Amino acid sequence: MVRPSGLKVLVILELFIASLGIASGLNLLADPSGKGLGLDVIIDKVPLDDFTLLGIWFLIIYGFLPVSLAYGLWTGKFWSWTVAMILAIVELIWVIGQIYFVGMNIWQAIIGVIALLTLYLLYRPSVKTYFGT
Repeated sequence: MVRPSGLKVLVILELFIASLGIASGLNLLADPSGKGLGLDVIIDKVPLDDFTLLGIWFLIIYGFLPVSLAYGLWTGKFWSWTVAMILAIVELIWVIGQIYFVGMNIWQAIIGVIALLTLYLLYRPSVKTYFGT
């Protein structure tokens, strides 16, 4: 079956999220104070002593998982459609939390738009048909 164009865009979006997740995760693991990402100003607003756990979260959930999703989506693995939908919802919830704790910035807007676009593309008839949903 021919891959729908929406699927190709989904793979690119997942790889973009992965690059952000890996870069952010490594940054926070290298400097758990969060200063490199501008998070040091909110450490007193969150229930963490430093951002090591957040760095691990970014690396795994927003880094390695989207790489796996890109592969799964590209190869038509059924599980990838469901997991991509769940991750997009998690990203939206995450962005709302960031806006609450940090305030709005361009990165929240970009990630929010990517999450919404991901959900939209996952529900396109051609993509759903490709995954047999």
